[in-house]
Amino acid sequence: MAGEQSVLINLLAIARYEQAPDFPIQFMTRGKLRMGDRGDAVLEYTEAQQDEETGEISTALITLSMEKNSVTMTRKGDYSNTMVFIPEQRFEGVYRTPYGEMDMAVYARGVRCNIGEQKGSVHLKYQLDIQGAYASTNELHLEYRTDGRENLQ
Repeated sequence: MAGEQSVLINLLAIARYEQAPDFPIQFMTRGKLRMGDRGDAVLEYTEAQQDEETGEISTALITLSMEKNSVTMTRKGDYSNTMVFIPEQRFEGVYRTPYGEMDMAVYARGVRCNIGEQKGSVHLKYQLDIQGAYASTNELHLEYRTDGRENLQ
């Protein structure tokens, strides 16, 4: 992997549930981008989420390993997991929470990556199953662009 550069990230994630309204999350943040030598890249950023019941804020380090037709997303924090998105394939894993572990699976319906050194995007559409049962249909739309800074301070 080549050098690391600072990027601005604009993210929109939408979760669609059968018996509830859509749950969109949108935020902007800074992250780090490392370009690979095969047209691949790794993007890292920190995500903060507030627990609706307790009001506590938990943070997670998100790492997206991006190739033209696949994305691996790793979340490290109080809630952690790894998800692999390859079009029309199912990936099974474990979702770790402070309350215990749950079986998790994702089925990628759409995976699009536009990877560039100055700007790029990731678009994912997938079904999420928890403990063997349908949980939601999700979309993730992420765009990044360099912010002119060499390293995060």
